[in-house]
Amino acid sequence: MSKRVWLANGIEGRHVLMGLIAFFGVMLLANGIFVYFAVATFSGGDTADPYRKGLHYNETLQAAERQEERGWRTGVEYDDKTGQLTLSFLDKEAHPIAGLHIDAMMSRPATDRQDRSIGFRQAGEGLYAADVELDAGLWVISVEANEPGEVREPPYRIKRRLFVADQP
Repeated sequence: MSKRVWLANGIEGRHVLMGLIAFFGVMLLANGIFVYFAVATFSGGDTADPYRKGLHYNETLQAAERQEERGWRTGVEYDDKTGQLTLSFLDKEAHPIAGLHIDAMMSRPATDRQDRSIGFRQAGEGLYAADVELDAGLWVISVEANEPGEVREPPYRIKRRLFVADQP
């Protein structure tokens, strides 16, 4: 019985070189694929123009303090049976705030594919409603509410997460 030898002369330098080239080639190819998909699918930024927003950070803090001083109480509710999204606004004394102009955006936390602007109508004293169909899952609502007239206050901003349950 004769023994079968895989490499008749043993491992030589060219075999080691080919093994190293194959190993690092596969590793570089895999890392290149990962880098391509990481860069192509997410830019890394979660806000438009972060540099300029950073320059005006003190103004942002002052606007947040003025908003806190207003003492407004807000609520966000979604009725998945009727498809109605409702916002409520109360002032410091718990009086409803009427006549607000509202700009709102609904988005998903992980993608911008389903982002949409929503128009609200006044549905009662301090209540604002919009008819919108939301798929099941997590949503983020960003609202800017402006008081009527020539008020020079910055808009009142709300950003809330909203979970829509899957219907059986």
